[in-house]
Amino acid sequence: MPRAVCPRCERPASTCLCATLPAPLAVRTELLILQHPSEAGHAKNTAAFLTLGLSPGAQLLRGQVFDPALAVAGTALLYPGDGDPATPGDVDRLILLDGNWRQSRRLLAANPWLAALPRLSLPERPGRYAIRRAHRPGQLSTAEAGLDALALLEGGAERFAPLWAAFDAFVQAGLSRQGESGMA
Repeated sequence: MPRAVCPRCERPASTCLCATLPAPLAVRTELLILQHPSEAGHAKNTAAFLTLGLSPGAQLLRGQVFDPALAVAGTALLYPGDGDPATPGDVDRLILLDGNWRQSRRLLAANPWLAALPRLSLPERPGRYAIRRAHRPGQLSTAEAGLDALALLEGGAERFAPLWAAFDAFVQAGLSRQGESGMA
């Protein structure tokens, strides 16, 4: 028998995010999250924080190949690497790639129009997402990267404190579950 899934956050009922999320925050920068299909069912996936916590300011699309028409004027890609740097004042839409690093590189390769976008880079900092291990310094979860980018683009990082509190609660709950199952 399949386990019960929350229709809003699409997570198993036992790990539903809805009770911890604050009312959606309004943002002026649209976040477009392109999610690799393999990432969709993972309990550790953080894209739901952005789509639910910033609704309607964030949108999630699942797939491997996406329409180049998504790159409207004012669109930048949040991704490390070479490319024209984005000027924060010129970014109206920010595209994030959601998946592990191998999946995100596959998304980038399957959508060459993404590589042509200006790129927004974040200052390197340690991640708060202790459920998954980063392979390199500065590798952040999708939620962390999205919230950091919004703070950079829109200023006022304190505005996002309710979402950070929900994120921290999610991480602590995940770590507790890992400890209970002996996986810590």
